[in-house]
Amino acid sequence: MTSKRAVGVVFIHGLAKKPSPSKLEQIWLWGLGVDNPRPDVFPSPNPGVPLSDEGVPFRLTYYADVFYGTDYETDLESYYEGGPDAGPPAGLRVAEPGRPATTGAPGRETDFLEAFEAQMRVGAVLKHPRDASQAPPPAATAPGHPSEYEIAAWLPESVKETIIKKAAMEAYYFLFNKPYTRRDGVTFQVRDELRRRLLADLTALAEQASSLVVVSHSMGTMLAYDVLRNCDTCPRVDTLITLGSPLGITEVQDELRPSGAMQVDFPASRLGRWVNVYDPLDPVCGADPQLNNDYVPVDGRSVEDVKESNWGSWRHTITHYLAGSRLRQHLRDAVRLGA
Repeated sequence: MTSKRAVGVVFIHGLAKKPSPSKLEQIWLWGLGVDNPRPDVFPSPNPGVPLSDEGVPFRLTYYADVFYGTDYETDLESYYEGGPDAGPPAGLRVAEPGRPATTGAPGRETDFLEAFEAQMRVGAVLKHPRDASQAPPPAATAPGHPSEYEIAAWLPESVKETIIKKAAMEAYYFLFNKPYTRRDGVTFQVRDELRRRLLADLTALAEQASSLVVVSHSMGTMLAYDVLRNCDTCPRVDTLITLGSPLGITEVQDELRPSGAMQVDFPASRLGRWVNVYDPLDPVCGADPQLNNDYVPVDGRSVEDVKESNWGSWRHTITHYLAGSRLRQHLRDAVRLGA
């Protein structure tokens, strides 16, 4: 009988079109494994966390094909760039698919879309005192620009609106478990399908590892919380790490609360520890990046919010989060690797 590794890791990606599953997995492993790619942002030492080299089993829960099929993102420059000026990945900039048609939908669904988009717009322009160690992108100080303090203010309005509507679309189909029909005619019941995929990965990895760690990004954090809180067949997870999460949005919380509950809470029956890493200039989580004050502690366990500013004109990029020294230390601790 093969002995289990101590810890296994499940990755969950974020919103929008993505590279193929194998390429995206490679990007996540590279983002974690490369030694400090930006010593001007994260003080040295900031060694990589090479999961493969350490023999840590892992799986990537991939769901972008539910919306986009095999129309994979192929412009990968934004994942690997090190400078401050790259914009959002191409898969975030393209307009398709747009806002779902809600004609005849219950008022709660229409209200959700309007409120979610409004909160995302707040996140895209909310003013924060600038971290003294983080200069804004050069474009943010151009003459006539609204403010160097605004999140994503340097992005064109058309790009911001595309991102907002794409995020709202994916959140809507997931949270309301709507059927989504791709361009090729394949239909998925979205929440059911995404839950099934994550549960399958967690269950399979539990056969290889004695404990589980989940690292989720962006919209993937909704899926992670939903399964941990609301799916009775979910295996126990030792540590959940959320990155750039929109779980602070009230309208999202309303759809994730169990029936009869007044507030969202820490999913203590299936989770040991929850670390939420955020960049305050990330427009996806910017409206409410801290989760500790929203998710009620249970059995003495509560969300640990960790502020870690990364770099660039688009602070939501997954490889920017994965380069962070504080995130890496929390992951090392979770998978029980030495410094």
